[in-house]
Amino acid sequence: MRLTAILIIMTAPTIVAIYTISFGQWLLKSGNTRGAIGVFIAAAICIIAPLALLMLRG
Repeated sequence: MRLTAILIIMTAPTIVAIYTISFGQWLLKSGNTRGAIGVFIAAAICIIAPLALLMLRG
């Protein structure tokens, strides 16, 4: 798969992950460490899952 296609496809998950990470940082500042860790894990999955599928099927 071409690099351009990968960049276009990964744009939406990257934007969602950035928003989710900023929410996780806010949770850390608010003292909700456990919730922040869960949000950071969700953000990582949001990036890793589509990227892995692109590489395995592409």
